Amino acid sequence: MAIEQDISTLSLDDQFMILLHKKIMNKTGSAKRRAKKYYVDQYKKTGIIPKPLLLAGRGIMEGRKCSGRPRALSCDVKNRFIQMVKAACDADDDNFIYVTRKARKITIFHQFLEEEFEKKISIHALYRLVRQENLHLYLKKPDFDELPAKGFFNPEDIFDLVQVDGCSFQYIKIKDENGKWRKPQVIEFYDTGSRYMFVLELYFSETSLNALDLFTRFLLYGPFPKKRIRLRPDRAKGFLNLKRLSTN
Repeated sequence: MAIEQDISTLSLDDQFMILLHKKIMNKTGSAKRRAKKYYVDQYKKTGIIPKPLLLAGRGIMEGRKCSGRPRALSCDVKNRFIQMVKAACDADDDNFIYVTRKARKITIFHQFLEEEFEKKISIHALYRLVRQENLHLYLKKPDFDELPAKGFFNPEDIFDLVQVDGCSFQYIKIKDENGKWRKPQVIEFYDTGSRYMFVLELYFSETSLNALDLFTRFLLYGPFPKKRIRLRPDRAKGFLNLKRLSTN
């Protein structure tokens, strides 16, 4: 109300411009241009300051409150939708049918809701509700009979298997000895049982020389247990010498 009192002595045009600015000042780009054009056209047509601008002057900025429109989703619809989503991934929950993850789509729940409440329901409002309530966890929850993902390693005891791996930086570049900007590559030796990192170093390539340099540092790392330790490099060409070590 304080804002309305401060500008009440101004002309209607000035009041309109001040309230319009307050309404659209947090918008950007095309959304700001569309909103400005809409309210200017309304004001020119009627000669009356639109109600959303008057409410904005009182600090009420939410769209539906400004326009006087009812909520897109009633409390009953919201609660039922949340209940459906949570129950759909639990075969023992009787509040809704069990739905596999592949078929657990918002469009499916939307169809059930419209049939149950016998009215049109905004699917866009359901998408917003999923984000607000973080329901993606339930929509993407694995099926109860889903097999473990492929590509995992069997568990290993400590020091039974040492993995050698390398990767290239994607967003970081450093200068080499010639002053050229290049993406560094990391090579590391780590124990697959304890996930302990023995040695790690940055290089500019996974060459045999760099791989053997790091392997030497690994051997000098410290005392090792009196047991057979397997070494598993990946398929990088620079690690081939680690797969066929010389006895000399």
